[in-house]
Amino acid sequence: MLTVELWGGVGNQMFQYALVRSLSHDLKEDFSLNKFQYDLVNILFKQQKHARYNLNHFNIQKNFSSSITSLTISFLLNIIFRNLNLKFRKKINPKYNVIQEDHIFNSFDNYNPHLKEIIKNLKGDKFLTGNWMNQEYFIHNKIIIQNEFKIIDPPSKKNSDLISEISSTNSVALCVRRGDFLDPYLKAQMGISTLNYFLNGVDLIAKKVDNPAFYIFSNDPEWVKDNIKIDYPTVFITHNGIDKDYEDLRLISTCKHFIISNSTFHWWGAWLNSNENKIVIAPDPWYNTYMNKSIIPNNWIKLKCDRSDLFTKSTTKIFENNEILELKMGIKLKLSSVKQFETNYNQDCIIKIIIRSPKDGFLKISHPNLDSIKMTNNDLIDSINIAFYKGSSERYLQLDPIFSLNDLTIYHNIDCSIKISCLAIKLLN
Repeated sequence: MLTVELWGGVGNQMFQYALVRSLSHDLKEDFSLNKFQYDLVNILFKQQKHARYNLNHFNIQKNFSSSITSLTISFLLNIIFRNLNLKFRKKINPKYNVIQEDHIFNSFDNYNPHLKEIIKNLKGDKFLTGNWMNQEYFIHNKIIIQNEFKIIDPPSKKNSDLISEISSTNSVALCVRRGDFLDPYLKAQMGISTLNYFLNGVDLIAKKVDNPAFYIFSNDPEWVKDNIKIDYPTVFITHNGIDKDYEDLRLISTCKHFIISNSTFHWWGAWLNSNENKIVIAPDPWYNTYMNKSIIPNNWIKLKCDRSDLFTKSTTKIFENNEILELKMGIKLKLSSVKQFETNYNQDCIIKIIIRSPKDGFLKISHPNLDSIKMTNNDLIDSINIAFYKGSSERYLQLDPIFSLNDLTIYHNIDCSIKISCLAIKLLN
C-alpha cells in the first residue's frame, strides 16, 4: 500500500494526489490518502483558510487511510524532534518506510528521478510526505490525472454562463496570488509576482493572440482592480470565494491562454487545459529565492520576475556598499556590524545582493522574529534561504518591517568562503 500525506491548499493536494495516483498505476499497488493534517492539526494549530482538504469536489479515487498510521507517527515525531539535528530526524523515518522529500526551501530542486525505483525496492507499506511539485512524476499518466481532476460538482448558472463566454473568446486567465503570500516570511522566501511581471505578460500575450480577452482571478480582488489596468476586454472573477475555489479552477482551466503567479493552484489551472496551442506565461524564478526551478514545464514561457524592477524604481536608499565583503565558512555576519542601519521605517525594503562563489550554495538570512512568523508550526526552516550558483548571482529580497535590519544575520552553507560584491537596500516606494 502506498500512502501520501495531504497538506496545504488544493494546489498542493493535487500534486500529492497526482504523485501517488501515478505511482499506484505504474507499480500496480493500492494507494490511500492521509488527511491527518486536516482531521487534527488544523484544530491544534492555526492554518491558512485555504489550507483545508478540498479534493472531494474532484473525480478522484477517494481511498482514505486511518489517521493513526506510520505517516502520522512520523509527523508527530518530526514535531517533537523538530529542533534536533536534521540527520537525526531523518534516521527516524526509515523505520516506518517514510519517503520524505527535501523541504522546498532547503534544496535547489526537489525532483527525484529515482523515486519509483526507491519505492519498488521497499517491502511493506510505504508512506510519502512532501510537495512533489514536478510534472515528471505523472506526465506519462496525463490522461488519468486530467480525468480524475475533473470537477464533479455542476457549475452554478453564473459559472456556466462564464464557461460559455470564456470558450467563445481568445480568453486569457490572468492569475494573481497575493493574500497569504503577503505574510512576512512567505513574501521574503517565495516572493509575490510583481505588477511589472503581469503587465509584461499582457504585452507578450497581445503580440501572440488576436483580440485577447482577460479574465482576472485573485485572492486580493481590490488590489487587482486598483492596479491592473489594461487596454483589452477585462473581466474580474470575484464571486466564487475561497469556499468554492474549485469553481475558479474550472474557469481558469477553461481559458485558452494563461499568465500565472507562482501558485500551485494557478499552475494546475494552466496544466489541466487541453488546448495544444495554449500559451502559458510563468514567473522566472518561480520562487524569488531561486529554488524549485523545474516546476515550470519546458513548453511554458518563463518571464522575468525577480523584484529588480521594484529596486530600480525605489528612490529612498538606506544603504549601499560596493566593497568586497568576504563571508567565511561558519561565520555569521550581522548587518549592523557593516553599517548602522536606520530602523525607524514602516514600509517594506528591497535588498539587492551580489554573491560571488566557487560553488553552488544557500545564503541564509536569520532574524529573531523568524520563529514567530513561519507559515506552519511544523516548519523546519530556521532562516530565509536564497540559492546562489557558482560564479556571480544577483538576488533581490523583499523584507517586511518586522525584520529589523539591525537584527539581520547573514551566513551560508558551503565549505569555503564566498564574497558579497554588492549590498544595497532601498525602501519600497
